Amino acid sequence: MPSKPSFNLALVTGSTSGLGKALADFLEEKGIQVIRTGSKDINLADPSMRKKLLEEITEKKPDLIINNAGLGFYGLSVDLPIADQLTVVEVNCNALLEISLHAAKTLLEAGKGGTILNISSAGAFFAFPTFNAYCASKAFVNHFSLALDLELKEKGIRILCACPGQIATNFRTRAAKGFPQKTDKRTISIEKAVQYLWRQIQVQKPLYIFDWKTRLMVWLTRLFPRALLNKALLKSLKDRYK
Repeated sequence: MPSKPSFNLALVTGSTSGLGKALADFLEEKGIQVIRTGSKDINLADPSMRKKLLEEITEKKPDLIINNAGLGFYGLSVDLPIADQLTVVEVNCNALLEISLHAAKTLLEAGKGGTILNISSAGAFFAFPTFNAYCASKAFVNHFSLALDLELKEKGIRILCACPGQIATNFRTRAAKGFPQKTDKRTISIEKAVQYLWRQIQVQKPLYIFDWKTRLMVWLTRLFPRALLNKALLKSLKDRYK
């Protein structure tokens, strides 16, 4: 059985609150030093500001990189500001791609192995009306991560992709621009999500949908006719609002 990976220094984006903060705290409890970044110090939607983060990666060479930062907005695509949807793509796709590739190149040049974990979403498996740009961006994350992992695996660098369902953070409230959200029995705690992610890192699983309810939902929806699935997806978002 292959040995579990060990890490000296981690970089976690979006780590000033929510899941990112919980991940960073957990890693530090494991004795791993953590570089924390958030929107207040580095705006990942701004390529010129990302340069500072890339320089830090070059200098410090973290061997665990977690691309956790991300955002999305609920609503009809034609009603949402185009600028907001471009920001979703810039953060969820462009920044993630740039950080992943720069970190991988840095590790290769240093002759080091490492792991890059990209946080995607169960929404990546759906063409999701009223959550369009977000889910489309996460589909990019899945395909990019899986392909890059195949390219780099033999060189000792793993690219993992995590696809959680609903986690008990304020993401959904932000996505609804402050509109309060109903509680949902499918939502898992931040603590549980951290445990799932750590397990994925330890076993180096390329793509992991968690929890089992979300895996079952993704599998079952593959059997639905597209028209029926679209209707169910639209209703699922409407039902989240109070």
